[in-house]
Amino acid sequence: MNTLPNRALEQADALDRDPKSRTLSLAGCAIGVKELFDVAGADNSYGSLVREGLIARHDAAVVSLLETAGAIILGTTRSHEFGWGITTQHESRGSTANPWNLDRVPGGSSGGSAAAVAAGIVDLAVGSDTGGSIRLPAAFCGVLGLKTTWGRITRHGGVSLAPSFDTPGFLARSVDLLSRGFYAVAGPDPRDTATLRATPPIPEPEVLARGIIIGVPTVAQVMTAARERAFKDLLSALVDMGATLVEVTMPDPDTAFAAFVPHQMFEAHHVHNSVLRTWPAMANRYGADVRSRLEAASNVGVGAYEDARNAAASVTRALHAALNGVDAILTVVGATGPSTIVNPDHVVGPNGIVPLRQSAMPTTVLQNIAGLPSVTFPFGLDEGIPVGMQLTGAPFDEPRLLALARLLEREGILTVARPSAFPADNE
Repeated sequence: MNTLPNRALEQADALDRDPKSRTLSLAGCAIGVKELFDVAGADNSYGSLVREGLIARHDAAVVSLLETAGAIILGTTRSHEFGWGITTQHESRGSTANPWNLDRVPGGSSGGSAAAVAAGIVDLAVGSDTGGSIRLPAAFCGVLGLKTTWGRITRHGGVSLAPSFDTPGFLARSVDLLSRGFYAVAGPDPRDTATLRATPPIPEPEVLARGIIIGVPTVAQVMTAARERAFKDLLSALVDMGATLVEVTMPDPDTAFAAFVPHQMFEAHHVHNSVLRTWPAMANRYGADVRSRLEAASNVGVGAYEDARNAAASVTRALHAALNGVDAILTVVGATGPSTIVNPDHVVGPNGIVPLRQSAMPTTVLQNIAGLPSVTFPFGLDEGIPVGMQLTGAPFDEPRLLALARLLEREGILTVARPSAFPADNE
């Protein structure tokens, strides 16, 4: 992690010199920024040898807004190359391990941000989510993750993976920090037209358990036995708390994932071919996994892209319908826990060895396709690693989701433990 010591010290000194700064919402909060966002003076490679040696000249809008709120930018965190992967591994650029088990991956592509928060290196970290890139690492590393509504937070300053899906968000160990990060940056930005339909969010008062309605999918997810137990235990805890559970009909996750893949591929190819102009001219500089995805993306035509967009519209309508009459829908992130560093692309699932992407992403792409917000939090363990649970809400419903998360935190249902190898200073 690039600590940018001079910048961080200057920010801290400026806060110390100005007593009024102590009232800022993020005063003194140590922040890590996913390397897909520009941070002036930091490595600007976006995790790839394609851009090796480049240094950012300006801050991304999110970084500037966080600094205005009093945050101290401690450094940048590792991402999967160009954000196109869910393991945060690279054969030569350096990789990130999972703080709960150093033999496992942290998830991705915001794996560095999740690991830094879990290990206590930073208080709050910026991430981005295109197909699960905040929620998967949050789940695998046992921290909180906020995936925001598409268009809720500006993406200006940084690199895109697939513009129709990309959303900035945060990872933290407390709902309070997750909320403070969100409210510091959410709102319209004329430099990102997707945000122009967004208004500054208004915090929702604390919600009460009585009257809360949680949607539960009618078709059970396929997942490990440990995850099934954790999900059932969480449902029981919610009922004991006073919440009402209602069955909802969700779009088929595997069908949605099949539609998501060509949609994402087409847009990612456009970014690398026409925006960055590094593909195929610098194909040999890409990591093997991202290079293979770009090669496959080269074969996705306009017709397939249009078909995928039509399928996405159908998924969106179905998911919006499922949200009618409920405060949020509860699901489990990932059919299994994280893969191993030795074999990062595969896991042993309920039905044998499968690609990690096939095991994990069908549980997360629905929210990207529909542009919906969600909060991921840990509950239960699977092979000694926290299980990630996901509350999904209606468009621009982050204030209510955060209020629900605060309630779960207050009731003792939502807790974020520290990995034993990275205890807190007072432990």
